[in-house]
Amino acid sequence: MVATLAARPVAVIAAVLGNLIPVYGVIALGWNASQILILYWVENVILGILTLARIRKVAEGKQGGCFLGGFFVVHYGAFCAGHLVFALVLVHDFDPAFPGLGATLGQPSVFWACVAIFGLNLFTQLREWWWPGLWRDGDIRFEMIKPYGRIVVMHLTVLFGAWLMVLTDAPVGAILLLCLLKAALELLTIALRDVIKPETT
Repeated sequence: MVATLAARPVAVIAAVLGNLIPVYGVIALGWNASQILILYWVENVILGILTLARIRKVAEGKQGGCFLGGFFVVHYGAFCAGHLVFALVLVHDFDPAFPGLGATLGQPSVFWACVAIFGLNLFTQLREWWWPGLWRDGDIRFEMIKPYGRIVVMHLTVLFGAWLMVLTDAPVGAILLLCLLKAALELLTIALRDVIKPETT
């Protein structure tokens, strides 16, 4: 596992930096659980957008590519919609004065955090997938399932973190533990990604 992480320094560094963003937000900017949960939901949306770009590239000239791309949008979109509903329910439990999704994303610190996370994920995808030309031998179905490992990690993290924050009334320590747990699980998905990679890629 350590060797696999060492072989993918760009993905590891991007994951670490991306997970330090919410940690910085909690420690330096006073973010609460609501902002963290919304940020994690936005990260899922970002992953879906970048995955759709890969699917469209792999699908060029292949039969059924458009259908599978559309199926991914509907299926992944449903996952993200369900995650958003769940996150908003938790947010209102933690913060009855929650200003709303749009107002939260409009906060400069949250907005730029989303931009930074998008940039890190985009750079990782360009460096590890587009530039090496992996799209030439890409598999549409494999590209479709790639983000679900991350989304499972996100849901497990949110479920455990929400349980912990409810027990402790969401103090800073519990929120930071949620961030660190998500980072650890994300590094694990990076380490295991090559294990499930099909030979065609």
